[in-house]
Amino acid sequence: MKKKITLFILITIALVMPLMGVKAQTLGELEKELNKKQQELNENQQQQNQNQTEINNTQQKINNIYSQMANITTEIDNKTKESEQLEKDIVEKNKQIEDLMRYYQVSTSGSSMLEYIMGAESITDLIYRLSITEQISNYNKKSIKQMNEMIKENEKIKEDLDNKKKELSKLQTDLSVQLAELNKTKSSLSEEGHSLSESIKEMKNTLADFKKLGCKSNETLTQCANRVQVIPSGSTFYRPTATGRITSNFGYRPSFGSYHYAVDIGVGIGTPVYSVASGTVMKVIYSNKGGGNQIIVHHKVNGKYYTSYYCHLSAINVKKGDVVTKNTVIGKSGNTGNSTGPHLHLGIATGRWYVDYYNYYGSNSFGSHAINPRDVIIFPSGSKSWSNR
Repeated sequence: MKKKITLFILITIALVMPLMGVKAQTLGELEKELNKKQQELNENQQQQNQNQTEINNTQQKINNIYSQMANITTEIDNKTKESEQLEKDIVEKNKQIEDLMRYYQVSTSGSSMLEYIMGAESITDLIYRLSITEQISNYNKKSIKQMNEMIKENEKIKEDLDNKKKELSKLQTDLSVQLAELNKTKSSLSEEGHSLSESIKEMKNTLADFKKLGCKSNETLTQCANRVQVIPSGSTFYRPTATGRITSNFGYRPSFGSYHYAVDIGVGIGTPVYSVASGTVMKVIYSNKGGGNQIIVHHKVNGKYYTSYYCHLSAINVKKGDVVTKNTVIGKSGNTGNSTGPHLHLGIATGRWYVDYYNYYGSNSFGSHAINPRDVIIFPSGSKSWSNR
């Protein structure tokens, strides 16, 4: 039972340590780190709340702009209709004036005028009628002038409204860009908050379990792991697959522009993958990014600690804390994560990754401890294939 608890603790360290830097910490320092992480999480949650408020306000502004633009469009349409009606009224008024003027001209000459006079009750009546006709004509001209002024005013209003609509459209675009940035920040804060929450959870578990084992407050986690961890011993490394060939060697790869801290073994998807030596599964990762599905195993070979690293697996048959031997099928090869084709990425490093060092890159990391698997495992030279382990 104690062995299971010990293995669980060591796996917990694997999740916690990458977030705590490369320095080995005591239990007391881990407690301080936990308090710091809790404070960071509180600040993160405050930032998330503030960010959400800004998102809501920005979205409301955008919605208001949609409403304003709709109102402006309606107003422009109404003003356009008013102008069109005024233009029709002007045409009608012009026609009325032309008819009146024509009548007036005809009525002031020849028999038509006499006829009109004879139709009047008196000369005074005739003069009155002519006066009324002229007043009507003047009134129509005045009305036309007023309507023309109204048309110009409507055109000016439409122009102003159109400019306002363009300003609102630009503001809407700017706010949409701002909203996109706020949502990007929201995603980043949420990711950070989740990471902090998981870190705090695991750190609490680590503290509780280490205290159960009687680890001292001034004892580093590595010292405690050395005292309580059980790793089966061995004397030899074995090939991780019964068949295959090395398709990419350890070292700098110009085609990728990066250093390859492993060898790639060309095998088909579903090929059984064995542990390269007896050991304890330190960590299992399920992912569709980076190394894809991964297994990390701690070994003790000829009295020295090692770590083996298996990537791009299509299946994983073990769980963290399992004790394995060279004959244990820990998983199956695949093409998961950022892979260029079906293969097994095998890395081997001195020391215990996530106990003696914590990061993949840096001065105290897997990369700085990595060794060429060919140095400890007998592989055929070049890219020759093999048919046994």
